Order: sequence, then structure tokens, then C-alpha cells
Amino acid sequence: MIGTITILMDANKRAPEINEILHKNAEFILGRMGLPQTENHGYILSVVFKGEEEIFEELLKDLKEIDNLKIAYSKI
Repeated sequence: MIGTITILMDANKRAPEINEILHKNAEFILGRMGLPQTENHGYILSVVFKGEEEIFEELLKDLKEIDNLKIAYSKI
């Protein structure tokens, strides 16, 4: 399964928590890209995942436990 996750952060202070979760799943992360958004001082992080659907769901669950993030995802 291939999935994408888009994360919107209002401040970069959550980056260490996000990076810890992504590092834990590094073998399944094909790529990631971070983009600062200067007009509203937020950040966008895009992640491409390849692996078992159960692992993807666990990754999403871990990310959703972090406060003040907006998360969208898709799976194919």
C-alpha cells in the first residue's frame, strides 16, 4: 500500500515529536518534504509512505495524538 500524509502545523515547536514518530517508521517513508508558510507562519509537511496498511494506521494514530496538528491522508 502507498499512502500520503499531509500535516499542517501552526508552529514548528511540534517538529521534534513528529520527527521522532517518522524516524520510528523510517523504513516505510519513501520521502518527506517540509514547506514553511510565511503568510500565516505555519508549516506544511508532506510524507509518502509505502508498507502494510496496519503500520500506516499506527503511524496516523501516533501523529493524531500530537496537539495542534491538522492531518489529511490518502491511500492507494
